Amino acid sequence: MEKYPMLDLIVRYGRPAAAAVGGLGFVLALWLALPALGWAALVPAALAGGLAFVVAKSYVELVVLITDMLLPR
Repeated sequence: MEKYPMLDLIVRYGRPAAAAVGGLGFVLALWLALPALGWAALVPAALAGGLAFVVAKSYVELVVLITDMLLPR
């Protein structure tokens, strides 16, 4: 995959990057909601972080699937 460096980057580091996106989504949602909701903000922050993780992970899985089917190894 030397012709497609971004696809190679996503295939190699996509799973940890998806986890980082989910964690950052959780922290950001918690930071935004904590002043208004107090510690009850943990629930919507966890939902936001989980949703961000699922979206990022599904993108990574689509890229991996496409590269496995279309690009020779």
